[in-house]
Amino acid sequence: MVTAGGIPKQDRSWKRYYNPSFGYCVSYPSRWLRGEAFDGAGLFIKTGASRFSRPLGAIDFGVLESPPADARLAPINLVEDLRVHLAGLKKFERAERMEILEQRELKFLGHAALFTRNRYYDPQDRATWAEEILFINRNGTLYRLELACRLDQLARFEPVFLQLMNTFQFDCAAGR
Repeated sequence: MVTAGGIPKQDRSWKRYYNPSFGYCVSYPSRWLRGEAFDGAGLFIKTGASRFSRPLGAIDFGVLESPPADARLAPINLVEDLRVHLAGLKKFERAERMEILEQRELKFLGHAALFTRNRYYDPQDRATWAEEILFINRNGTLYRLELACRLDQLARFEPVFLQLMNTFQFDCAAGR
């Protein structure tokens, strides 16, 4: 249900997620369906036109891997992590016509980051999907914030993703 202000009801109320293992926190729409991601190092959230309808968009966030025992031997390469992610989309989601629309390096909360905006065709869904990903290298640990939604729903989901990125923090205290 969309209100007069244009914000769907399930996107208005937010809840805080705190990860005790990695100490980060982030807020997300509390009425979206949620599940564990990254082997307990994060969450995914998803929603459709209504809470229980077929998902039109999803956001996941978390830590992809623990820091290597010796980061000098296996440093994080954000561009390589993007390449691995895109290869996985092609293999497991059968994504076709993958296009990188934007890719830029930046600082996120003082750490090296890579933002990318992509689109691809999903033959199972018979729709074009948009994807925005922020990879963050924080002291040798790789964090990822990702939005994936049908391209025709980007105007709805992109503001939610931007708000989620604005709430992301490292070194959070439990219950704060």
